[in-house]
Amino acid sequence: MMSQGDKTWTSGLIPMIEPEIVSEIISRIADLALVVSSTGVVLGVLSNPNSRMKGGFSRWEGQLLADQLTVESKPKFEERLATFLKDVETSVRPVELNHAATAGTAELPVRYSFHRIGTDGAILMLGQDLRPVAEMQQQLVAAQIALEKDYEAQREYDTRLRVLMSATQEGTLFVAASSGEIMDCNPAALTLFGRGRSDLIGAPLYSLFDLREEENGIEALVRVAGSQAGTDVTWKSTKGRMLSVRPTLFRATGEQMLLCQIKDTDGLSIRSDQLDEYLGSLFERGADGIVFMTKGGTVLSANEAFLRLTDVIHAQAIRGRSMGDFLGRGSVDLNVITENATRTGAMRLYATRLVGEHGSEIPVEIATTLLNTGQEPIFAMVIRDASRAEMVRKSSQQITDVDMRSVIELIGSQTLKSIVAKTTDVIEKMCIETAVELTSNNRVAAAEMLGLSRQSLYVKLRKYDLLKKDQEE
Repeated sequence: MMSQGDKTWTSGLIPMIEPEIVSEIISRIADLALVVSSTGVVLGVLSNPNSRMKGGFSRWEGQLLADQLTVESKPKFEERLATFLKDVETSVRPVELNHAATAGTAELPVRYSFHRIGTDGAILMLGQDLRPVAEMQQQLVAAQIALEKDYEAQREYDTRLRVLMSATQEGTLFVAASSGEIMDCNPAALTLFGRGRSDLIGAPLYSLFDLREEENGIEALVRVAGSQAGTDVTWKSTKGRMLSVRPTLFRATGEQMLLCQIKDTDGLSIRSDQLDEYLGSLFERGADGIVFMTKGGTVLSANEAFLRLTDVIHAQAIRGRSMGDFLGRGSVDLNVITENATRTGAMRLYATRLVGEHGSEIPVEIATTLLNTGQEPIFAMVIRDASRAEMVRKSSQQITDVDMRSVIELIGSQTLKSIVAKTTDVIEKMCIETAVELTSNNRVAAAEMLGLSRQSLYVKLRKYDLLKKDQEE
């Protein structure tokens, strides 16, 4: 009995409890209780009648508990049992064990705690059924996987929308129908209104247009979109441009939204207008020669850089002439360029010589692209002066010839493996020399060009005696 006097549970006056009652108490406080000997043999089994665990555990009596466990649980049990028996003063942590599946039953996860119950070495193991916890964990994992799939699908749709909006040449705005606030836009809309993305997102739609005070822009767009007539609204922007707005009304997450497709009233693409301006400036001021010619090789237009390369006085003097007149091998070069560009759509870095108006020749590299414009396709040629690059190639070629002769002399006197290693050294040396010459002996730039660190470049320069050569020069 507990009282307010001297008789307490801690004073050693715990009332005697009948063995049957003790068994019932143990079976109530644990889902499964095992009495195990110091050798791991099951001496007795008690199960909670209110738990989800099925009966049939009595067959374990007289058998090793390790025989009832899965492969990965056996060493865990043996290690924890040995620790418990070794240190009498210290209690061990509970251990989670999986009982092996039998006919008609799945694996049973149980969390056991160890308790001493007498001097004969018997051990009481109180077990808690972990299946509810495992089921909850599985549900959480399944929910997490489903959530990740939803996020992945959302990211995929968002990426598709971004790509579509970026590729659309019309200005596109997403506007909240209730407030008129701009929720999203594409790059063409930024170019159209001459604003940055941060300035456009969150701004009211009416701030982009020069509307009369009595005119409500959002109501007009909603009315036009709801009419299903497919008509556009023409407004003047604050920049003074007449723009055509085609609204589409839809609902997203319970809120009405407007998709506004905007373009110039003349129907021209905003992106193309700016692109034409950029390309025009590149044509006029570009450092490389640019020539447009017909499929037959007749020059249609040439820029100032090409006129300087060929010593032609003005552009009128070159129009209508054959491009073959300015190529080193004449019609042979022209046919090779046009045939390859026609077959593949583009021909890159065709090396030849360009003949000037007064007979001077310079090495050039030509990149040709087939343009399908109008009724007849034309060719666009970008011509680059390759004089400096050719000087570097000549220097490298001389070094290569000497080194390659030394490699050829090894045939018959050394193995193929040794010859291949020597050839690799020759190519490595040639690449390093070329990079150093192209960068005017700038070691940092040469290392970046070769994809090496500065230390690695210096090691290779010493290996091929190139560092000493540079110092002597």
